[in-house]
Amino acid sequence: MRRQEEQLVGALFDVLETEGHDEARKRLLRAYESSASEGRDELIERLITELVAVLNEQLGRREGAVVLTDAIQFLFDRLVSVVEVAPVAIVVVDAEGAVQLWNDGAERLFGWTESDALGGRLVSKEADASGPFGDSLSRLERGERLTGVETRHPHRDGSLVEIRFWAAPLRDRHDDFAGATYVAADVGERKRREQRLTVLNRVLRHNIRNDVNVVLGHLEALAAERPDDDPHVAAMERRLAEIVDLSDAARRAERLQESDGEASRTTFDLSALARDRVREFDTAVGDAAFTVGGPDAVEAVAHELLPFALDNLLENAVEHCGPSPRVRVAVREEGDRALLTVADDGPGLPAHEREVLTRSDETQLTHSTGMGIWLVRWIVRSSGGELRVGESEAGGTAITVVLRR
Repeated sequence: MRRQEEQLVGALFDVLETEGHDEARKRLLRAYESSASEGRDELIERLITELVAVLNEQLGRREGAVVLTDAIQFLFDRLVSVVEVAPVAIVVVDAEGAVQLWNDGAERLFGWTESDALGGRLVSKEADASGPFGDSLSRLERGERLTGVETRHPHRDGSLVEIRFWAAPLRDRHDDFAGATYVAADVGERKRREQRLTVLNRVLRHNIRNDVNVVLGHLEALAAERPDDDPHVAAMERRLAEIVDLSDAARRAERLQESDGEASRTTFDLSALARDRVREFDTAVGDAAFTVGGPDAVEAVAHELLPFALDNLLENAVEHCGPSPRVRVAVREEGDRALLTVADDGPGLPAHEREVLTRSDETQLTHSTGMGIWLVRWIVRSSGGELRVGESEAGGTAITVVLRR
């Protein structure tokens, strides 16, 4: 209840000032200043006690009741404003599942007006309920909170709406179950868009791989009649390899979308991961110098595709450096965060690549030459982490992945 008590104290301060009760407000300010060094709970308790004394002693019972009523009305109006302006459906039901509050967002989502919905049964209290919200009310009564549950709910026009809902129980002053608050959002269009993209992605990847295999077969036949160091053959082979890499990146992006969330996260030893991936690159890129620094073991929670993000950062560092790139990978701890930095001595990350890492969307002015940098961003974001881009000690680029330890 501390949060609600704190809001009430703040509202009373505002009402006392608005209605010209300067002496009462000054007394409360003195109480606040004298208790400012105390803990939050102790401070609120002290202010509540002082408020009761001020309302009784300085304003009198009648005027104190008016001030208290105005403060409650102020909080109520603010709550109503938030509920009505919310772009999602907000519904409050009683202990039996009957609707007590139905905002404009609920009317837009489900089609029924407030007058249609109030008093009607939204959800059943039965443990084996089979409606759109299932047994959620009985689960809430047991003290559960529901987060991001997807289901289908009938619209007034007879269609089914794809929704995702969140719900929390309400308790009365005796701590008995008094109902629940449901918040729901339409996810139908998002799911349809994701489905279309998934199908398109798979079809394109399948066709690209088939076409590349055909072209490679013809290229091998032609290459047999050309010198071993023919630059035209080498250029075509390089381009075809890049197309295959792009197809692989699209597959990983699709996998990332399908497995987004806490369940797809795992614990990595960043130090061991850095040493392993650098060893692979050191073998594959003979003219690059790699070093790894930091503690022997630093654990962090990240999406299961984190190794691919690190591979892309290493590849990007080598690609944008000179003929003999120097790349340093450093792992460190910073409070409750684990940091992995890939730094190079190149001319710096191109502006369009830097924008991909620092912006949340791609526009005509912020596009990458490939999917690698975008894949890094998506993986880190799905890991609950963040990216930092700066200048390395060698004058090149330093990209840091910040993760939860």
